[in-house]
Amino acid sequence: MRSALLPLGIAMAPQTALSVVQTGIPVLAPAIVLSMGMQPEAVGLIGGLMGFGAVWFFAANRVITPVLGPLRALWIACALAGVGVAMILTGLMAFVFIGVIAVGFAYAISAPAGSQILSQHTPKALWGTIFSIRQSGVPIGGAFAGLVGAGLAEAHGWRVGMVALVVVPVICGVLLLLAPERFRGGTNGEAFRAKPIFDPRNARRPFRTLREFPALRPVTIASLGFAIGQGTFFSFLTTFLTDSIGLSLALAGLLYSIAQVASFAGRIAAGVVADAIGSTRLMLMAMAVASSLALVMIAWIDPGWPKGWLYLCAVIAGISTATWNGLFLAEIAKLVPAERVSEATASSTFFTFVAYMLAPPLFGALVWVGGYGLAYHIMAGLVLTAGLALFTVPTDRKQIKR
Repeated sequence: MRSALLPLGIAMAPQTALSVVQTGIPVLAPAIVLSMGMQPEAVGLIGGLMGFGAVWFFAANRVITPVLGPLRALWIACALAGVGVAMILTGLMAFVFIGVIAVGFAYAISAPAGSQILSQHTPKALWGTIFSIRQSGVPIGGAFAGLVGAGLAEAHGWRVGMVALVVVPVICGVLLLLAPERFRGGTNGEAFRAKPIFDPRNARRPFRTLREFPALRPVTIASLGFAIGQGTFFSFLTTFLTDSIGLSLALAGLLYSIAQVASFAGRIAAGVVADAIGSTRLMLMAMAVASSLALVMIAWIDPGWPKGWLYLCAVIAGISTATWNGLFLAEIAKLVPAERVSEATASSTFFTFVAYMLAPPLFGALVWVGGYGLAYHIMAGLVLTAGLALFTVPTDRKQIKR
């Protein structure tokens, strides 16, 4: 484990820093959309556009991470997050939407680039734990966003909160420049060109990868459900608690932070247990059931509940809906050759982020039609249904690769 600490830190730092902005936007979204004269349900559009930016990156990963190398790609992601936030700060609708897409693009770089670094520089027997610890950077960033971002936004306006959040990836980008030389490789020797990133034919790549590695398909299908559960919970939590339950933005932000902190501990624990029992798949199956039940629980929240019950709900929901990510990425890394981890991660996560992109606007539409209760129950059903695909993941290693 000692030899894995440095590569883990290099992969985890940008994951955490970029999640500060990526999770901070949903926290501040109610104030952002109101400042643009839009209805609260419009936060679903912002979440969807951020997901679109991520999906576009995953489709185009073949001409980005393998060309730049994972370390350089992570550095560029930190810089791109700063550009995206600068556009959001204008408060102009068109620039806000473009900035949100840029933030989604930047955040998505962290998964395949970080997985490539970890698969090349850490022991495979510890991947469940290591990948989960790396992904625990997401709730750390989310907790920071909820406490600092929401607190400053309520006291000084959402722009001040957003500026405080973007400082983190900027600092991380500077620190990545100090990484040792041995982490600067991983390129395929091609010259980087920006134009191929916007080639619509990139959308074919994820389908080709899943066709080449059939064992990725059930894991990818299950990830759609996980993304629906996590995306629904975190994208609408502060809006639901302020718009429907009537809580203050500060208290809603605190509950958001509690859920993120709980998921931090849950991710590490899930990774350790998965390595102990020797199966990330079994842990993922348990997470599918827990995530579905958590969404139902949120639908039952009543305005008269004491704060203690709200805190407990935040803990349970955070652990249930957001501890699957590291296990998912570790399972992908086990199903493909080492040199294809970045590509496989990007391809499978492409479909995952399609779900992230579609879940918030779908949930917003369901709220508009039938209220929050109906919306949460329908999403819970989708999570559980997708999780059933895990029963078809091959256990015989000979069936994994064609």
